[in-house]
Amino acid sequence: MTLCTLFAAAQIGGVFPLLCTPYAEDGSLDCATLAKEAQFVADCGADGIIWPAANDAMKWLSPEEEKLGLEAIASAIDGRDVWFSPCCPGTNTADMLRRVNVANEISAKHPGLKTTMLVRMLDDAKGDADYERQYDTLASATKLPVIIQTYNNKSPMPSAKLLIDLAKRHPETYGWYKVEGTGKGIIPCARELVAAKPVVKTVFTGWGGRDWLYHYRRVGTRGVISQRPMYADLMVKIWRALEGESRPVATETADALFAKFMYLRNLEDSIPAPEMRGWNLYVLKKRGVFRNTLSRTKKRSDGTWEVSSVDLSVTDTAEVDARLEYALGGISEK
Repeated sequence: MTLCTLFAAAQIGGVFPLLCTPYAEDGSLDCATLAKEAQFVADCGADGIIWPAANDAMKWLSPEEEKLGLEAIASAIDGRDVWFSPCCPGTNTADMLRRVNVANEISAKHPGLKTTMLVRMLDDAKGDADYERQYDTLASATKLPVIIQTYNNKSPMPSAKLLIDLAKRHPETYGWYKVEGTGKGIIPCARELVAAKPVVKTVFTGWGGRDWLYHYRRVGTRGVISQRPMYADLMVKIWRALEGESRPVATETADALFAKFMYLRNLEDSIPAPEMRGWNLYVLKKRGVFRNTLSRTKKRSDGTWEVSSVDLSVTDTAEVDARLEYALGGISEK
C-alpha cells in the first residue's frame, strides 16, 4: 500500500450504505440496475458502497453472479470519490478467501477505484482463537484495508482486546470496525476501540443506525454502516450536520434529520418486511432507482428462478408515500 493510499485509507469513515439486490423479470441478476443504484448512492454523497449484503442476497447468488455484480458496481463508480467495499464474509476460511480474491482482482483491474472490504467473523468460528487465525490469514491474502464487522448472529463477538491487537500487528489491513450486536457489551466494546486511537482508525455504528447519534456524540463513532441505500441522501445530510464546519453544513439540525430517518425506519414496525426487501424495494422503485420490486423465491429444477413482487395494500402504499414525502420531499442537495 502506497503512502497516498494509506493516508486515504486512514480517512475511511462516514456513510456506507449496503445496496439492495435487483433482479430482472426472468429472475436473473440485474447488473445494470445494480450499477444505477451504486451511482445513486454515490450521487447522494455517500462515503462508501457495500455489496452484497448477507441479509439480502448472499444465499440467492452464485459466486459467478457475485463477481458480475461487483464488476458492474466497480465500473459504475471507478474514479469517483467513494469507497467500493465488497462484502466478504464466509461460512469457512476457504469461502472467505474466495470472495477476498475477487475483491483483489477487481481492485487491480480498476486502479482508479478506492477499494476496501467488509468482513465479518466466519460462521464456524467459536471465539477469539478462531478469529485470530482467520484475520491473520486474511492479512496475508490482501493488501486492501478491511472493515471488520463484530456480529453475524452465529458466532460470539470478538473481544476488543483482539481487535486492537490485530490493528497493531496489521496496521495497513485492520483498524476499521463496524460495532453491532445485542447485549450490554456493545457500547463498552465501542468505547474501548475508540480509546485505542490512533491504532484504531474508525469505529462505525451498525445495527441499522438506530443509535447513530448517541454513538457519535457519547461514544465517538465516526460513521454508520446501514442497509438502507434508498435513504442515502438523508443519511448523508445527517452526517454532514453532525460534522458541522468540516463538511457542507446542512439546513436542518442532525436531530431533526435523524427523527425523519427513524420515522422511515419505524415503518418496519407497522408494515413488516425483510430489512432490504419488501416495501424497501417499492421505495427504490418510487425514487427511480429500481425497475421493479422483484425478489427470488425458489430455484427451479432447470436452474431458473421463481420470483415474487411486492404487493402493498392501498393503506400501506398511502402510508409509505406519506412518510417519504415528509422525510425526503425537501431533500434536493446531493
